[in-house]
Amino acid sequence: MKHLILLAFLFLSGKLFSQNVLTLSDSARISLMTVAPGELLYSTFGHSAIRVLDPANRLDRCYNYGTFDFEQPNFILKFCRGKLLYFLDIEPYKGFERGNLLDQRSMKEQILNLNTEQKQLLFNHLQENAREENRYYKYDFFYDNCATRIRDIVEKTFAQSLAWDSSRLALGTTMRQLLNPYMASQPWTHFGMNLGLGYAADRRALAKDFMFLPDFMHEMFASARINGSVPLVVGERHVPEMSFPKPEFNPGFFGRPLWVMSLVALIGLASMFNRRTERIFDTLFWFVLGVAGLVLALLWFATDHSATKTNFNLLWALPTHLLVFWRSHKSGWIRQYFIAAGALALLTLIFWKIIPQEMPVAAMPIAATAAVKGLWKYRRG
Repeated sequence: MKHLILLAFLFLSGKLFSQNVLTLSDSARISLMTVAPGELLYSTFGHSAIRVLDPANRLDRCYNYGTFDFEQPNFILKFCRGKLLYFLDIEPYKGFERGNLLDQRSMKEQILNLNTEQKQLLFNHLQENAREENRYYKYDFFYDNCATRIRDIVEKTFAQSLAWDSSRLALGTTMRQLLNPYMASQPWTHFGMNLGLGYAADRRALAKDFMFLPDFMHEMFASARINGSVPLVVGERHVPEMSFPKPEFNPGFFGRPLWVMSLVALIGLASMFNRRTERIFDTLFWFVLGVAGLVLALLWFATDHSATKTNFNLLWALPTHLLVFWRSHKSGWIRQYFIAAGALALLTLIFWKIIPQEMPVAAMPIAATAAVKGLWKYRRG
């Protein structure tokens, strides 16, 4: 009897769910929305969403996989550790458009070439993803984000009939190099990201990997073919028609990390002519370098961020500096420690271009300062 009741419950649940799935009309339209990069850090690389428009059903909404909740418990800690849950959000298209226009972020809408069955299948996939038990996912910067989720669900809709055209891609480019153009006007963000990203970011991107960036996904959708000849995209419109003008970027001296780091290195060298000044500089220098190393080590070992693993910048920014930065260099083992740290920094500089990870050029003056301070001054002391 219990088994019969359970079977009846499951049958009725399935019937109710199937009845709740909206059937799109023949005039329905599904589009890929590509949003231009914004000024805030989280919007630096642009954004993607799917728009479903069906006037017959009074439906015009966007499916957005790039949403996170600031009210999540321990939000900052989860974000830093790579454990923050992102989720699929559904919002009216008008609100989506208005928000982006207020932020002066232009949009490109690509209308997908779907037959009635494919529209319904893609819509059903989106609705299934939007269910409470399915909508949350653990974000990965390169491999599971607001763009890759859309790529995957479109591939699922077309099964094996969709082919991506990679002929226009600069194959051989690394994941890190794909990011660089987006940070040209944010030099300190660029410097910080290049410090934090590890060897995993220097893997050469496959054709599908390019689509972790919304702009590349837009290009790949434009050239994709169904069954070898039918274009995936049948039309495109821009909102607004003319893109917003980009402000001219004129960094001053302190807007150039390489210049600032070179100045720090020169101050460090100059401090060696005065014992008291040298003591103050060295204490601050080794402390800051140790803090930087600790952050890099935590990003590697204490987070789920796949892009920050195996970071060779730890060769010159050692977190162990935090254990000794205030100690007198006259102590024998302290002197040996700094000699070893200086030698490691020097070797890193020598093999800077050979190390399989792309090292930030702006960090070279700091690594050189660590080498000089460790090998020469502390040895003389």
